[in-house]
Amino acid sequence: MTMMLSNCAKSDKEFVHDSNTISQIVCKASYGTHGNGSSEGTEFRGVIYEYDKNEKLVAKDGKLVTDDGKDATGEEFTQQDVEGGYGRIIFEIPAPYMEIVDLSNIYLVATLDWDQFITPSLTGRHDITGDGIIITVKSGVGTTRQYRIQGSFE
Repeated sequence: MTMMLSNCAKSDKEFVHDSNTISQIVCKASYGTHGNGSSEGTEFRGVIYEYDKNEKLVAKDGKLVTDDGKDATGEEFTQQDVEGGYGRIIFEIPAPYMEIVDLSNIYLVATLDWDQFITPSLTGRHDITGDGIIITVKSGVGTTRQYRIQGSFE
């Protein structure tokens, strides 16, 4: 009789990330939504706003903002800058696409570190109209951050 015993080794600290932020997200128009044009391949980048634990806007699209929240400083934010806060992702779709893009039937694709997870999954179609959806990003060390994703036509 042969018996084999083993266990999983702990991950190298070099390969575990504490980041629970999204670096980029796009929405893609669902296939089959054809009005007076085709929405196939139509893709829009979301603007990501990061807030700290005091609900103060800290960063926009990865860059720190000035104290009044209006201008980006050019410096990238750190995990510590936004720890304990939340994020908002806004898709402002140009008005001419209103007839061919259905914001209640959108595909979402996010860029994350390799050891992060999003729940609920972004698989499938999503409705980002009105209050949109809320997702949670979990880091490699188990910290979480929530994002509200919304879309509208400008």
